[in-house]
Amino acid sequence: MTVLSEHEVFIFVAQLGIIVLFARIFGEISKKLGQPIIVGEVIAGIILGPTIFGYLLPDWRGTLFPSSGPQPYLLQGISWLCVIFLLLITGLEIDLRASIRQGKQCILISLLGLVAAFIGVYCATFFLPSYFYPDGIVTSHVNLLIAVALSVVGIDVIAKILFDLKILRSEAGVKILTSGVLSDCAGWTLIAVAIALVSTGSLTVATILKPLIVMILYLVVTLTIGNTLIDRFLDFIGYKELDTTITLSLLFSFALINGAIAHLLGIHVIFGAFITGIMAGESEKITPYIRQWTQDFIFAIFAPIFFVLIGMQLKFTTTEIWIPIIIFLIVSSLFKIGGAFFGGIWGGLGRRNALTVACGLNTQGTMGIIVAMIAFKLGLFNADLFSMIIMICVLTSLFIGPLLKWAMIGVKRPLAKYFDRKHVFLDVKGSSKKEVIKRLTALMAERRIITDQRYVKKAIWEREKTMSTAIGEGVALPHARLPDLKFPVLCFFRLESAIDFGSPDNKPVQLLFLELTNQNDDGMQLNLISQVARFISSERNRQRLLTCQREEDIEHILTFDEKA
Repeated sequence: MTVLSEHEVFIFVAQLGIIVLFARIFGEISKKLGQPIIVGEVIAGIILGPTIFGYLLPDWRGTLFPSSGPQPYLLQGISWLCVIFLLLITGLEIDLRASIRQGKQCILISLLGLVAAFIGVYCATFFLPSYFYPDGIVTSHVNLLIAVALSVVGIDVIAKILFDLKILRSEAGVKILTSGVLSDCAGWTLIAVAIALVSTGSLTVATILKPLIVMILYLVVTLTIGNTLIDRFLDFIGYKELDTTITLSLLFSFALINGAIAHLLGIHVIFGAFITGIMAGESEKITPYIRQWTQDFIFAIFAPIFFVLIGMQLKFTTTEIWIPIIIFLIVSSLFKIGGAFFGGIWGGLGRRNALTVACGLNTQGTMGIIVAMIAFKLGLFNADLFSMIIMICVLTSLFIGPLLKWAMIGVKRPLAKYFDRKHVFLDVKGSSKKEVIKRLTALMAERRIITDQRYVKKAIWEREKTMSTAIGEGVALPHARLPDLKFPVLCFFRLESAIDFGSPDNKPVQLLFLELTNQNDDGMQLNLISQVARFISSERNRQRLLTCQREEDIEHILTFDEKA
C-alpha cells in the first residue's frame, strides 16, 4: 500500500493552514467592506494561485502547491467534501412548507428567470472566441453548460445578503429565497440532462426524459419517505439525549450516503447532499441551535477552503478575457432580471415588488461555481472559460447587495425613514393608560431611543389629558412635541392585554404607535399620523400586527409596501 511520506504530510498540513488563514483574513476584510464573505475568500484564492503568488514567487509557490504528486489529489478530495457539506447547510436553510405555500408566483418567477437567462446566455455563446473551447470537444455541449452555469441561482449568497439586510423572513425575502430554490431544482435537472447529453453524445427524447423522470421520483421519495426515515432513525437512537456533536456527525453521514445514492441514480453527488439538508431541515428534532451550530462549523472551515481552492484555479492567459466577462455578465443579468420580473408581474406581484424579487435572484454564487467546477473536471471547460464563469459568479455576488438595496427603495414606505426593528416592542404589560405610558417610555429609555424618560412621559401624558389619542378599532396614536428633538421618533407597541384608552368606538386598545417630533416640526407630526392611520385602516394589516411573533416581521410589515 502506498503511503504519504512525512514531507508530503507536512506540505498538505501547511497548505490547509495557509488556505484557512488567508480565507479568514480576506473574508473579514470583505465583510468590513459590506460585501459577501465568499468574495474575499475567492480573492484569497486568486492571491495564492498562479495569477499573483505564482507570478511573483513561482519557486515558492511550486514548493508549497506542487502540481504533481499526491497534493493536488488531496486538495481535490477536500474540495469535494467541502462542497458537499456546503450544500448540506444550504438545504437546511430551506423551509419546504413555506416554499410550497408561495405557489404560483414563485414558480413563475423562478421558471421565467431561469429560462430567459438560459436562452439569452446560450445565444450569446455563439459569439465566444475559439480559444475558450477545449480541443476535440463538441461546442454545443460546452455552450449548454455555460448557459446552465450562468442561469442558476446561488441560494447561499442570497440567504446571506437577505440576512444582512434583515429581510430574510420577510414576505419579499421568502419569495426571493423560494424562487431561488425552485430555480435551482430546475437547474439541477438541466445539469443532469447536460451531463447525460455529453455522456451519450446526442440529444434524444430518452436523454431528456430519463434524468427528468429520475429527478422527479428521487425528489418525491426523499422528501416524503426520506423525512420519515430520518425522524424514525433519530427516535430509534434517542434523539432527546443527543448533543450537537452527535447530531453533526449524523447529518454528515446522511449527506454522504444520500450523495452516493444520488450518484448511483445518475444525479450528481452534491445534489444528494442538498436534498439531505432539506430532509433534515423538515425534522423538528433538528433544533434551531443545532442548525446554527452546524452552519457555524461549516462556514468556519469547509466553505472557506472550497472558495479559496476555486480562486486558486483561476488563470488569466490573456487580458482579452475581460471583454467576454463583461458581455456575459450583462447578458445573464439582464435576461435573468427581465424574466423573473415578468414572472412576478404575471403572478400578480406589483411592479416594484417584482423588480425587488428579480434583482434578489441575480447571482449565480456557489451554484454557478459548482457547475463550472463539474464542467472543468469533465474536461469541457478549459482554464480560460472556467475563469470567466467564476469571475462572473464572483461579480454577481459582489453586486447583488447594492442592487437589492436599490430595488428595495421602491417598495419602502415613508415610515421606513424613521422606523427600524429597535423601535418595535411586543407583549408590553400595563393595566391602565397611565401605567402603559410609563412603561412605554421606560422601554424606550432602555433601548436609548430617548434620554429623559420622565420628561417624555410627562409630555405624552399632558397631551393625552387634553384628548384621547385612541382612533378606534383597538389602535391609539399617542404623541408629543419636544424642544430640540433633532429627528422624529416613531415606535410601535403591542400590549399583552388590551386596555381602555378612551376610544371613540369604546373598544379597548392593544396596538399603539408613539410619535415624538420637534416643537417646530413643520407638519411632520401630522404627516406621520396620517401615514400610520392610512396603514392601520386596513383590518388585514391590524390582524397581521396582532398575530406576528417576531419583531423583525413587524418591522417589515410597517416599512415595506407589499402592493407596490
